[in-house]
Amino acid sequence: MQSPHEHIRVIKTKIALAAWMIAAAFPVLVSPAWSAEDVPPAPASAEIPIDLDKAGRGGDLAARAVVRLLCPALNSASSGFLHKSGNIITSESAVHDCSFPAMVMADGKVSPVTVVAADQYRDLAIVKPSAPLDAKSLPIASGDTIRIGMQVATWGFPSGYFGLTPMLSVGYLAGTDLNQTGAGKPVKQWVVNGLFNGGNTGGPLIDTATGEVFGVITTKLAPLTIDTTAMLRALENSTAGPAYAGTTSDGKQVTVTEGQLVGRVVNELRRQVQLVVGKAVMRDDLIAFLKANNIEP
Repeated sequence: MQSPHEHIRVIKTKIALAAWMIAAAFPVLVSPAWSAEDVPPAPASAEIPIDLDKAGRGGDLAARAVVRLLCPALNSASSGFLHKSGNIITSESAVHDCSFPAMVMADGKVSPVTVVAADQYRDLAIVKPSAPLDAKSLPIASGDTIRIGMQVATWGFPSGYFGLTPMLSVGYLAGTDLNQTGAGKPVKQWVVNGLFNGGNTGGPLIDTATGEVFGVITTKLAPLTIDTTAMLRALENSTAGPAYAGTTSDGKQVTVTEGQLVGRVVNELRRQVQLVVGKAVMRDDLIAFLKANNIEP
């Protein structure tokens, strides 16, 4: 008869093996080879009527100005939006440690982008597309019309959604909070009651009454206790125990330990949790970031 400790170990091993088999059978869709042929054709946003009473002003612009950003090396995807400078605004976390960032054009073709500037403290980044976008830019709010309770919207590409046009999510501005950023200093951010997911990071937070951008989506609220966070980090950094060899979607040979695999699977499941509370960078921080990089807001 197995001891409780051995029984738990067997279960954990089975989870790890199952996760690896799933990953091997269904490679991620954000590899460098991702193209229009890999995705069912989607009609252009202009061909689909947008209810501006529900989606808010600016919805017709956002449907074309918001793009999907890819980091093939990290198998991650996020959102960004076109600024009048011709650059794309997104979050720093979307391009952090990304060797060859790219964007998906409206026709599904993947085009490289260059990181122009990044601010880990504010969680903001500017990237330059290799080819101009055929879209109108989204305006940055200049007036003082922001109120708690106002209806807001974001357009983006949440995790698990592979359409070529951004998805709309509508919510309400719920308050503010201090967020501990990667730079180690707390920064004030908007709290939004709205349905966000991992891929929404970097998308615009839009005032539906004016159609202006007054924030940038940065994260969703999916809190863990300090102890649990430490345990997950320990798992993902573990180098001991059984290891599994495999091939990533771009053909790279990798070896992953059991602990690393379990940690990644648990974190991925956590990212997929649907909570209706998210956070966004504030307008003043966005404007200050643009000006610091000699870009007129």
